[in-house]
Amino acid sequence: MTTFQEAPALQERPDPRQSIQLRPPTSEDGAPVHNLIRKSAFLDDNSLYCYLAICTHFSQTSVVATMGEDIVGLVTAYIPPEQPDTLFVWQVAVDTVAQKQGLAGRMLNAILAADACKAVKFVETTVTSDNAASRAMFASLARRNDCGIDESVMFDRQTHFLNLHDTEYKLRIGPLSKDTLDGEQK
Repeated sequence: MTTFQEAPALQERPDPRQSIQLRPPTSEDGAPVHNLIRKSAFLDDNSLYCYLAICTHFSQTSVVATMGEDIVGLVTAYIPPEQPDTLFVWQVAVDTVAQKQGLAGRMLNAILAADACKAVKFVETTVTSDNAASRAMFASLARRNDCGIDESVMFDRQTHFLNLHDTEYKLRIGPLSKDTLDGEQK
């Protein structure tokens, strides 16, 4: 049976007065993460199995933000095997209850400060032309590190998406200053 059922923790809204904690995801976070992604206007919804795998296999290069027991934010990322100095950020999501607090940037900084990212000098991601929030977050990362952003087409609307999805532009930020990143975590 493939009936979708919303995770119980998301049936009630988190109390916005609770502090936000960051931690690596676990396999138990797969369903709440899937629900958070489904609520986003900009993110492509993948299968629950995909999020279970991400929360398990990429836990050292991803982070969830929690308010009490509720997941209110997520950054999924990985280090491509052919580019050990690069962190590829796949999805960034922040629940409306936790927006306008700089949470996306905090989550990204937490990943970059992790042991798994010691060799990372560049961050890559893809964004559509109309995703202003993601573009602003990555521009802020570049400003804090006094580095540039190179932009190029990664997946073209016609060539790759058969006109079913907007073009995804690759942003490459770097080289990053580890001193800046480490200083933000203290």
